[in-house]
Amino acid sequence: MASIVFARGVAGELFDVDSPKGDPTAESHLIYADPNLFQVSCFDLGFSRGDGFFEAISVIDGKIPVSLDLHLERLVSHTRTLELPLAKIGAFREACMDVIRRFEGKSSDPMLRIFISRGFDPKTGIGKEHHPGVPSVWIYMDGEGTEHSTKPLSLSSISSGRPSDAAKLYPYLLLGIKSMSYLVNMSAEREAARRGADDVVFETTDGFALECTHAAIVARFGSRWVTPDPSIGIVWSTSQRELFAYAKRLGMETGYEKLSMQRLKEADEVYETRGGWVIPVKRIDEAEFPVNEEFVRQANFAIHYEQPEQEKYWEHEQ
Repeated sequence: MASIVFARGVAGELFDVDSPKGDPTAESHLIYADPNLFQVSCFDLGFSRGDGFFEAISVIDGKIPVSLDLHLERLVSHTRTLELPLAKIGAFREACMDVIRRFEGKSSDPMLRIFISRGFDPKTGIGKEHHPGVPSVWIYMDGEGTEHSTKPLSLSSISSGRPSDAAKLYPYLLLGIKSMSYLVNMSAEREAARRGADDVVFETTDGFALECTHAAIVARFGSRWVTPDPSIGIVWSTSQRELFAYAKRLGMETGYEKLSMQRLKEADEVYETRGGWVIPVKRIDEAEFPVNEEFVRQANFAIHYEQPEQEKYWEHEQ
């Protein structure tokens, strides 16, 4: 038991793939290891090429994994899109719950992260010896990291350098994948700091809103909640889907739209959604928005502690 729990996945048990199964040291499809030791090979395509993706799940009070099924559904969808062996959702659920059971920490908001790469590079000598074509998996839960804050955010709009139809015209760009390669996101985060903002919201070259560096963007117009349609080339946010579920529980309408940056700035309220949290936005460039602290508190409480009710309003289509 520890405040940081780390394990490597047994691919033969977590994926529909011809790979060794039943490792004698494995428990719940995982091999537990010391998180302080090096755990990733430089011959792995996740490390050398960023060829993989990840999921990040808030575990409230160290016990409640927020939107776990939504994350696992997206995980399976990503393996299909990336042409990886199909993930076994039941096995991944068992693995995640075992990590959570082993966690012992005081954090009220530890993060559970799942990393999946394409595996070892078959063009290298080491890769040829390590079952090329078999994914690599790492799962950890960290109770020592920075916790989420609901402090109102100031955003700066920034160009993504691509038009709004790029995802449709160039599907090989994988624009809707929660990629391991966050190089651009981290650069944009530094640009936000240079501009005196907390974060950026990306914009297409033809003026449509996309997403933030680590979050979806959601706007309220009267009794209707709107977010950019994921088909524009952004990650389908699990936290945004939770906010939509809560809005529906309140009798409000929700919708996915091709949302222009100008219209976004005309919203009644704006929020970021990430990591199982709803965070208010107070400003985008020159546009200012009121902050409804009570709504933020109630929405986050519902997402964290009222999962059975929330699930009734989840949207599962991807």
